[in-house]
Amino acid sequence: MVFANAVEDNPFVAGAFHGVSEPEVVLNVGISGPGVVLDAIKNAGPVNVNELADVIKKTVFKITRAGELIGRKVAELNGVEFGIVDISLAPTPAEGDSVAEILKAMGLEDVGAPGTTAALAMLNDSVKKAGLMASTSVGGLSGAFIPVSEDLGMIKAVENGNLSLEKLEAMTSVCSVGLDMIAIPGKTPDEVIAGIIADEAAIGVINDKTTAVRIIPAINKDVGDYVDYGGLLGRAPILDVRQLSPAAFLSRGGRFPAPTRSLTN
Repeated sequence: MVFANAVEDNPFVAGAFHGVSEPEVVLNVGISGPGVVLDAIKNAGPVNVNELADVIKKTVFKITRAGELIGRKVAELNGVEFGIVDISLAPTPAEGDSVAEILKAMGLEDVGAPGTTAALAMLNDSVKKAGLMASTSVGGLSGAFIPVSEDLGMIKAVENGNLSLEKLEAMTSVCSVGLDMIAIPGKTPDEVIAGIIADEAAIGVINDKTTAVRIIPAINKDVGDYVDYGGLLGRAPILDVRQLSPAAFLSRGGRFPAPTRSLTN
C-alpha cells in the first residue's frame, strides 16, 4: 500500500493512521451507500445529466447527515472527540452494493466503456458537493472508491475483458484514492510494479489529490486465475500487466524535482 498526499483523518482501514495532529482518541465516521445511490438513480429514470446529479446529491446528503448525527451521538456517549465524516462511496462484494453498477445505471454499457471517466467524475463531484452541504466536518478521502476485488461490478467488467489496468489508472485521476485491490501476475517484475506506483503517485502529486496503489502480486497466479480474500476484501481476477520495462528510467536514481504546483502557496 503506497499513498501520495495521504490524509491523516482517514477512517478506512487501508491507509488509516493516527496523525500527529490528531487527538489521542478520536471518532471518525466513514459513510458509504452505493446501494442507496444505485436505487435512487434507477428510480429516477431517463433524466438529463443535470437532474441526475441532483438525484445523487440529494441521496448522499441524506445518508451523510444521518451518519454525522449518529457519529456525534456515539462520540458524546463515549466521552471522546468527534473527528470527521468521510463521505466515500465504498463498495462491497455484495450484490447491489457496487460503484460499477452505479456507473452502468448512469448509462454505460459496462465499466471501461468510453465515457467511464466522465461518468465517474460527475459521480465523485456530486458526492463531494452533497457532503459539504450536509456536514461541516467532511474530511478523509471523500468520494467514490473503485477497488476491483471489493466491487462485484468491477470484477465482472474485468472478467468480460472491458476493464484494463490502463483504464483504471485513467479513472483514478477523477476519483478518490487510486489503483485499489488489484491482483496482478506473481511473475510481474519489481521494476514494473515500481513504474505502476510511480505513475499513480504522479497523478496525485500533479493534480494535488490523494492517490494510492494497493496492488497484490499473486504468487503462482496468472491472467485467468483468481485470488479469493474472503469477506469484504472479495475475489480478485488476475489483471493483465504490460511487461514493457521502465528499469532504465528507474535506475537513474535521484529524486523527482518538486512540481510547479509547489510554488502556488
